[in-house]
Amino acid sequence: MTSERALLPFHLLPFRLLPFWRRAWPWALLLAACLAVAFWLRYGLIQSTPIGLSCLDAATAPWYCGPREVLVRFNMWAGWSFAALGFGVLALLTRHRLAIALGLAAGALGLVLYNAGPAAGGLIMALFALLRR
Repeated sequence: MTSERALLPFHLLPFRLLPFWRRAWPWALLLAACLAVAFWLRYGLIQSTPIGLSCLDAATAPWYCGPREVLVRFNMWAGWSFAALGFGVLALLTRHRLAIALGLAAGALGLVLYNAGPAAGGLIMALFALLRR
């Protein structure tokens, strides 16, 4: 008795995975977009020397210095880690799409924005919830 895999020609084998990729590409796109935003925030806003120097003087500071300071404080207090862990646990318990998406987003942001340890746990929990879905 031959298996179904042996009946397919070798060049047609990846088409067996199409239903999986059809369901997975929005989640991969969300993760890639969150990583892109996180890298832009880290290297374009937080670690940028010209932006940091322009925010030194409170009297002549541009409009983006306030949100930048809030973002830096949020990173210092490990906000992305707590958000990723919270949404990861919520995603595991409920398997709700929004909780999974927020867990993936907070985990990706935390991995890039200085909160890698606990944020990785939240990201992995959200991925497990996505696999169980």
